[in-house]
Amino acid sequence: MSQRPFRDLVVFARGGGWGSDNPLDDHDQVSIIRGTDFGSVRTGRVDAVPRRWEKRSKLAQRVLRPGDVVLEISGGSAARGQTTGRTLFIGEEVLSYFAGAVIPASFCRVVRFDITLVEPQYAYYGLQDMYFSGRASAYENQSTGISNFQFERFLDAELLRVPPLAEQRRIVTLLSAIDGKIAVNGRIAECSLALADAHFSDAVEGVSTRPETFGSIAQVGGGGTPSTKVPEYWDGNIAWATPSDVTALGAPYLFGTSRRVTDAGLDNCASALYPAGSIFMTSRATIGAFAIPQIPMAVNQGFIVVVTPDEELMMWLLHEMRDRIDEMRSLANGSTFLELSRKNFKAMGVRLPTPAARKEFAGKAIPLHQRAAAATAENATLTKLRDTLLSELMSGRLRVRDAEKVVEEAV
Repeated sequence: MSQRPFRDLVVFARGGGWGSDNPLDDHDQVSIIRGTDFGSVRTGRVDAVPRRWEKRSKLAQRVLRPGDVVLEISGGSAARGQTTGRTLFIGEEVLSYFAGAVIPASFCRVVRFDITLVEPQYAYYGLQDMYFSGRASAYENQSTGISNFQFERFLDAELLRVPPLAEQRRIVTLLSAIDGKIAVNGRIAECSLALADAHFSDAVEGVSTRPETFGSIAQVGGGGTPSTKVPEYWDGNIAWATPSDVTALGAPYLFGTSRRVTDAGLDNCASALYPAGSIFMTSRATIGAFAIPQIPMAVNQGFIVVVTPDEELMMWLLHEMRDRIDEMRSLANGSTFLELSRKNFKAMGVRLPTPAARKEFAGKAIPLHQRAAAATAENATLTKLRDTLLSELMSGRLRVRDAEKVVEEAV
């Protein structure tokens, strides 16, 4: 089976743009997809994608069309172990989420392929395999603190197995079936949470702030980081979350993390092991991203954690916090980055209805959260399956007909 460098397969590549905040002559309004938008765009969540004005003369070379791949070429995060090289496939469905033209951001590049040699989505999965395997890091360098993807080097050095087009299409069908199911589950989780928020809006209407505060009716805690200089604190069996684990979530449920610490680690990082069902809220830089751990879990700095044994009260407090993010952000302070202190959070008054009203709300909200959590859990399993099949299929180690049986059972 032949392997070919991407240079043989790419027929067009062009950097993106950022345009202007305000309308100008000879400019059109466009949506601009950044690398940070890739995950949400896949599931149809495009509200956070910036809308800006790009010069009309530049649009012809940048407007995305079906079959394009957007490649992130600058950015990444060394602190989170995230390299450049993330990709997004642009299909008809993705474009249907937007009103009007869409272009990649200036830190990205649109890439098009020779369709006589390679299915564009097959090439996309090859790029996904490059990223998930860690090979993308080989094409990265640092410049003024920003990671850059060396595109020209990648074109010559990165090889793609290029089977006959019929086999490529079968592989695309398999992997896209899993991706489609993941997208559907993401929408189920999002809609379930939106409905729970709507029930809260109805329940909280007319409820006045009470003398009770977050600090008086629940335990409010935080976390810390075990020293990296003491290796015995690590590689234990206790899940330990960071804010990046939470901000990357499509739905606020944590089933585990890649980071594990030992009991000794917790003893030496001013943290605690919080029970499943606690409320994790990021409290610095990004304030107001939420997670609900589904297993006991610890956290590092940058969190406010709310715990109460009363499940109905916990559900109410979760939505009370989600509903008051803007207010909490207004209480944040700091010179390097904004942070909401536990002291300020604990002193905030709480809108608290009668126990009967809380019970009625919980009866509506808890099943919705359970449905969203189940969809998110299934996505974690499907993602592992897809990533395993991706590597095996793109390398040719797994026969397509054997993978088809696995996918049929899973999807």
